[in-house]
Amino acid sequence: PAAPPSGTGVRPRPGAFEIDEDAAQRALERTLTQSGALLLPPRTIEVTPGFTYQRTEFTTQAFGTAINPATGAATPVLANQQVRRSEYTASLGLRVGLPYGTQLEFGLPYQRVSSTQLTAGSETSGSGSGLGDITAGIAKTLVRESGWRPDLIGRLTYNNGNGKRSDNNVPLLGGYRAVQAELVALKRQDPLAFVASGFYQRSWEKDGIRPGDGYGVTLAALLAASPATSLQFGVSQIHKDKQEQNGVRVPGSEQTYGLATIGASSVLSRDLTLVTQVGIGLGNDAPKYNLSLQLPILFR
Repeated sequence: PAAPPSGTGVRPRPGAFEIDEDAAQRALERTLTQSGALLLPPRTIEVTPGFTYQRTEFTTQAFGTAINPATGAATPVLANQQVRRSEYTASLGLRVGLPYGTQLEFGLPYQRVSSTQLTAGSETSGSGSGLGDITAGIAKTLVRESGWRPDLIGRLTYNNGNGKRSDNNVPLLGGYRAVQAELVALKRQDPLAFVASGFYQRSWEKDGIRPGDGYGVTLAALLAASPATSLQFGVSQIHKDKQEQNGVRVPGSEQTYGLATIGASSVLSRDLTLVTQVGIGLGNDAPKYNLSLQLPILFR
């Protein structure tokens, strides 16, 4: 049960709590900011340390060696290869609120990947680490919510491609320049908020290899569940075109998959929030699951 409003002179009943509407609104707004659906006010800075773990398992084809038990002769064969990857990413994000509904965004990740390949009965394991791609972007509120019309935010992000592509023969997650355009729509129906977004990413060639362009859509619903906590539920559909090698598309390298997410944000103090999210892959090309933790810190 909710307690009587403050200032009425009535003491709360045992077991009752006093609802802080400002805190509930902060929890929802922090989640919307982290999801890119809300921009910071002018002269506000947000620093976000974060950590993500992602598990990926898939089967592909690779050349292996078959041994004839009678003669001991080795014969090259095309065999199924099982790949298992554990990806650990520590990140530091920076958002700066500017006038005229504009926001600058920067990101710096550091990656560590452990990988195991099983091919024709043989196992190969390794791990690699290195700095990921630095990203810089700008976001702008294009339309303000009014009546049936939602908030619309446009975002343009440049990926510098400075990160390592591999370490100790283990593929990492960076090394290619890219630019991504995104459009985000936000509609509030307190205590709910609905978010829809779509993106397109174009990558550039390096050393004869160009990753396939990617595009996708996301639908999410957010709920202010308590005075200091909000919940998030979403689903994404992503497609990546075929990779090109020396101008020729590599057969079977395209990917199409979904990702279902559930998350929660909890206001720890006026300027500190804990954001957690779990994602479950949908489809053969999808990561098996991932876990994300973020700790946004506001400076006003």
